[in-house]
Amino acid sequence: MTIEDDIACLKQFPLFRSLPKPRLKLVALMGEKLQFDAGTRIIDEGERPEGVYFILGGEVELAHARADGGTKRLVLATGMVFGDVPLLCDQPYVGMVTAKSDVSALRLPRDLFFELLETIPDFSIALSRDLASRLYKLADAVLHSEKVH
Repeated sequence: MTIEDDIACLKQFPLFRSLPKPRLKLVALMGEKLQFDAGTRIIDEGERPEGVYFILGGEVELAHARADGGTKRLVLATGMVFGDVPLLCDQPYVGMVTAKSDVSALRLPRDLFFELLETIPDFSIALSRDLASRLYKLADAVLHSEKVH
């Protein structure tokens, strides 16, 4: 992929749409492009976040084993983000993240993520809207006993 292809991929994410091209180029160059085979454990439950992951292709599963032997699962797909919440809260991951299919992702290191938040108001607003949307969907699902997705 060329840098232009990487920038085009990033523009799929609402968080990056308002970034000026020089910042997008910086993100594309400083972000770590990762590939995971289906079944690969990406993050262990309790691990501290080192960055934010943007799913460019594929699906990951966030899973937590319950004391009763059951497992709670949440599937995240292309165009979704993970790692931002524990990073912002300075908390460990609440579950194990595994590649449900072959996955391509871009990992933004902690420092770059916070630099974008501090220096680009549109990025901060887009992240706030994304987090609010996810919180709303979660509250709706919990209150109406629906499957969270």
